[in-house]
Amino acid sequence: MGPILLAFAVAANAAAAMILEIAAGRLLAPYFGMSLYSWTTVIGVVLAGLTLGHWLGGYLAAAEGRALTRRLSLCFWAGAATSALVLPVLSLLVGGTGLRDLPPAPAIAISGFAAFFLPSLLAGLVQPMATKAALEMLGADADGRATGRVLGRMLAMGALGSILGTFLAGFVLISYIGSSGTVWLVAGINAVLGALFLPPLARLLGLAGSAGALALFLLTPLGGAAFQSPCDEESQYFCIQIDPADNMTGSPSRLMALDHLVHSINDRDEPQLLVSPYLHLVDEIVLRLFPKGPENAFFVGGGGFTLPRAWQDRWPGRPLTVAEIDPAVTAAAEASLWFQAAPDTEVVARDARVALARSAQRYDVIFGDAFKDIAIPAHLVTREFHDLVAAHLTDGGFYALNLVDNPQEPRLLSSMVLTLYQSFETVEVWVAPDDIAGARRATFILFASNRPSGLPNHLRSAQGYERRWAQIELSRLPLEEMGVLLTDDFTPVDRLLSELWLEGE
Repeated sequence: MGPILLAFAVAANAAAAMILEIAAGRLLAPYFGMSLYSWTTVIGVVLAGLTLGHWLGGYLAAAEGRALTRRLSLCFWAGAATSALVLPVLSLLVGGTGLRDLPPAPAIAISGFAAFFLPSLLAGLVQPMATKAALEMLGADADGRATGRVLGRMLAMGALGSILGTFLAGFVLISYIGSSGTVWLVAGINAVLGALFLPPLARLLGLAGSAGALALFLLTPLGGAAFQSPCDEESQYFCIQIDPADNMTGSPSRLMALDHLVHSINDRDEPQLLVSPYLHLVDEIVLRLFPKGPENAFFVGGGGFTLPRAWQDRWPGRPLTVAEIDPAVTAAAEASLWFQAAPDTEVVARDARVALARSAQRYDVIFGDAFKDIAIPAHLVTREFHDLVAAHLTDGGFYALNLVDNPQEPRLLSSMVLTLYQSFETVEVWVAPDDIAGARRATFILFASNRPSGLPNHLRSAQGYERRWAQIELSRLPLEEMGVLLTDDFTPVDRLLSELWLEGE
């Protein structure tokens, strides 16, 4: 054991801790979504584990020589074991209990603590002990300058490992080997590090014993759960799931869920069948304002491409632009949801705000349907974005978007109405009355334009499912009491939806 090995171990251990932290957010997303609250919980749990680990590591560093090396090795082996248990713990805890019935915030906190606190604590033990071992190598005659260099080197290697682990997890590992594979990689890194701090014979015996223990573990039901993933595919953005939806339509259909929310339901044989009421409402509004179809339209988000697919079928030859940031989502829609872009449909693999800013066209319809869990991404709800939308609408065009909020205390809805009025002369709010009767969560459609829609206050569907919607009187919304102006500088979307996160639906 030398100073180079110790520095390498500190860097590799820090990298593994950050890789696990990034993977933690992705592993929780299929169950609870990915929001400010989920990431805050993950980061807080991991930092709490590392903090307590550093504190306890200082006590464990009291050992000297071979005893200190053995403690380091045991920490790495324990880290490997607890990392390997992350997946079955999540699978059994979240999937096999009533945890998902709790409000999202406490459910995330319990899951995050149960799965990720102990591996993080064990990772935190390493740096104090490795630093003490490096200082021992200086000998009793070492001066303060040499001691300072060792301390600086070990701290720097820990920081460097954290940086490398963050970039590896975010840009490479999650996309290429998935969250489960990434967790197993962390377990493997810890096992190898544990072996490096053993004598040669013990090293071989330790690795052989680990392989045997892993094989036995995989034969158990717990081991089987360690390889189960709710995702059909993991991209850099989402856990993508495709499931049958025949029971919803009565005909061959499939749905797409991104993380834990259903985003699209497509019927194989009837492209114009719109199962989601909010999509149906937008379609009905367009049919009334543009009976022959809009000259062109821009979609903020693609998902399963349900509405673009319907409009391609009804109005062939009309130009459509769909900004879907995740190419994997587009590929899944093409492979599993029967979407194929028509010659006049352009799919842009770019953030919608960037894509719209780069567009030289003006559109009859711009439809916002991009979500990060139950919230619209913050940069797509601001006055600045709405000014951009308004500048890209034709004189008779309109902007529509769907929004989720608590109808009993519509903080986000009120804020959106206030903000849209900064960019448009007319703002209308539509909802299915049955959706808000006693509900704590509902989906609203906002209509914004420089002229009123001219639609009656109560609307019945002209085709497809028999449905009705009503326009909400804006005087009934608590705009001044609950609304805030949303700008690029101040966009508290998660806070405005905090009740849904903290108390559930």
